[in-house]
Amino acid sequence: MAEPTPPITATDPRSAPPAQPLRVLLIEDDDADALLVEELFADVGEITDTVHVRSLGEALPLVVDADCVLLDMNLPDAAGLEGLARLRAVDGHPAVVVLTGDVDETRGRAAVAAGAEDYLIKGRVDGQLLTRAVQYAVERRHVEHLSRQLDQARAHERENRRLGRGLLPTALLRDEALALTSRYQPGAQQLLLGGDFYDCIETDDGTVHLIIGDVSGHGPDEAAVGVSLRIAWRTLILAGMPAAHVLPVLDQVLVTERHDPMLFTTVAMVTLAADRRRLALYLAGHPAPLLVEGTRPVPLPDHALGMPLGVRLGTTWPAVELELPEEWALLLYTDGLIEARDTAGEVLWTDGLIALLTSQLAAVGPAWATEPERTLDRLLATVDEHAPLRGDDLAIALLTYSPAGRQPRARFRYDPVPESCRKVRRDVRACLAEWDVGEEATDAAVVVANELASNAVDHARTPFSLVLTPAPPLLRLELTDGSAAEPQLQVHDVSAVRGRGLQMVDALAAEWTFHHHDTGKTVVAMIALDAPAVSP
Repeated sequence: MAEPTPPITATDPRSAPPAQPLRVLLIEDDDADALLVEELFADVGEITDTVHVRSLGEALPLVVDADCVLLDMNLPDAAGLEGLARLRAVDGHPAVVVLTGDVDETRGRAAVAAGAEDYLIKGRVDGQLLTRAVQYAVERRHVEHLSRQLDQARAHERENRRLGRGLLPTALLRDEALALTSRYQPGAQQLLLGGDFYDCIETDDGTVHLIIGDVSGHGPDEAAVGVSLRIAWRTLILAGMPAAHVLPVLDQVLVTERHDPMLFTTVAMVTLAADRRRLALYLAGHPAPLLVEGTRPVPLPDHALGMPLGVRLGTTWPAVELELPEEWALLLYTDGLIEARDTAGEVLWTDGLIALLTSQLAAVGPAWATEPERTLDRLLATVDEHAPLRGDDLAIALLTYSPAGRQPRARFRYDPVPESCRKVRRDVRACLAEWDVGEEATDAAVVVANELASNAVDHARTPFSLVLTPAPPLLRLELTDGSAAEPQLQVHDVSAVRGRGLQMVDALAAEWTFHHHDTGKTVVAMIALDAPAVSP
């Protein structure tokens, strides 16, 4: 993950400690003018810490200890804007107010244009004006510093999002009996990005390849290595390289791309046969995935566990071949999930994860596989509850296979224009009529879809997609757009003209939720197939 960005905070002035006295560095070669400045400060009494030097050379070593510099523009060793330029070249320089004896204000304005916070004309200044000019200059410099921090933080966030998109791709699956659901969580609140990655591809012959990996360490360099490995893996798979040869090539890529010779990467790779009844598992220092049959999770065998990538070139990783049941799910994860600790310091480990997942699936029953997003969210929430102390980031991918559950599914794509809302209503009504969904449930689904589409058009302003999936006794409605902004349920206000869309969704849906992913967010609403009538 990236190095934490220094927080930018605003403090309530009522609870803030008393402000520290300002220190002013006065650079003035005329002793009479310097004495006048000190007397003007004394008249007001708010600035009492003044250091006087007669040249820029004397001042430069003292600059970093000052809050504000009063700079005469005619010094023995710096005339005009030269002194200002040399002061501003000092790292972390304070606010600068220039003093000019010119009645013409041109030089003063030029100094401000060159970076000074303010300028004052000698002979036209009283104590109040001088004190206020220094105080305002210090505040302007402080605001400038905060603004620079904010710009850096935003640039840092954009960089992390670009790297995140590379680490967390869109799966390439065509088999509708397969569904991949994934989640990523940073390890510590201040840290933004790590080297965990995954990918999933179905090739033309129907074989499905799935990988999850964890680059040691945290930061943008490790994340970039993770992106390189994932892209290299996808390239090798699409090029038709046999699965047994993929990890040795990734090993070479890692050694070539890493910035630290001690950097290594753990990987779990699965190859699923086209009949979905056989798999080959390759483990390079990584926790074995869990196989879920019904409601019982068990770890896949790890007796062929090999060394992580990057430890020794020339290593090969043998496959473990397994038969699969008729319906199954695979849970792949990085060690950030199982290395979380409880408040007593006990680590969760794989056994603890299996116990939590077993209890969760048993409580829901086999129907859990129809709601993989909720299943992962509940699992992560349960892990956080039982083992809240986690320093590492985590990635988790759940691949479910339900051949008997190849339910009808409708997918639609729309542009972010108002006309799309009418198309959404038309498409939903036509689709549900074809599936013989009752009138009341259809009306509810049309209203919910319309409100979510309106939000996408008005707020996300990106192309969006709509997916309808019957999962009796519910109808699943998913709207995905390219905005990460969370949908906000507003307080009910009968007089409000806008902001009622999610209130209607909340009233008509049996339940609704949303989750973020690498390209935006998905809002999921479940409509009861015996939904209540929609009031006109």
